[in-house]
Amino acid sequence: MEAIMSYRLSWVGLVMVGLVLLGLYFSLRLVRRLLSGAIASEWALWADQKLLRPLLFLYEPLATLIWCTLFVFINPPIHALLLALLGLGVFPHLRNYFSGRVVRLGHPISAGRKLRSGGIQGVAARLGNLGLYLQADDGLHYLSYSRLLSEGYTLLSGEDVSTVYHLSVRSDDDTPPDKAAGHLMDLLATAPYLDWNHKPEYLPAGTDSSVLQVRVVLKKKSHLYDLVQLLKEWGFSCTIID
Repeated sequence: MEAIMSYRLSWVGLVMVGLVLLGLYFSLRLVRRLLSGAIASEWALWADQKLLRPLLFLYEPLATLIWCTLFVFINPPIHALLLALLGLGVFPHLRNYFSGRVVRLGHPISAGRKLRSGGIQGVAARLGNLGLYLQADDGLHYLSYSRLLSEGYTLLSGEDVSTVYHLSVRSDDDTPPDKAAGHLMDLLATAPYLDWNHKPEYLPAGTDSSVLQVRVVLKKKSHLYDLVQLLKEWGFSCTIID
């Protein structure tokens, strides 16, 4: 028993646990990416949004907590002090990070929701790990999650709630990327599922020039599956990034 405990609290054991936790994390991300890239049914979309997404939100802080606990047990006095100093140094970011988990898991808020907070009213354009970007009439505002919780917010209802999606699109033929991008944007202009209060946005795709990345705002979440099918009919394969 002592040998087992010694191994688990050694540096080798810590590294092994870290590798296992990282392996599980990237496996979950891979499964979600494969599932979102091969969406062929509403069930697959539900599994991606309702199961894998919340699971990843919970797994990240829990895995970090497990690893840090084992790190402390290797040499409690010194390692506890190191983690305490590190925590003090990055406390504002930690507060925003955990506040974000509360907002995104415990509250009905997501990209595309209309909300008002601290005198600012708009549509949540993008949600990050530390805060969200709120698209208002006077421009794009950044609100940290801790500020959002401290000042409070109100979800606005009335109209159909729009939803923002980041899509990675690839042409199924050999059309040059610049022509494919123009053709795609022209086709999206005819799509009935988009909220035209927010025009589709073409995004740089990095080093892979054959991939077209766009951000679209849909009238309803249920229209995502319809849009993916429509893109397939137009000759484009689609992967949902977020």
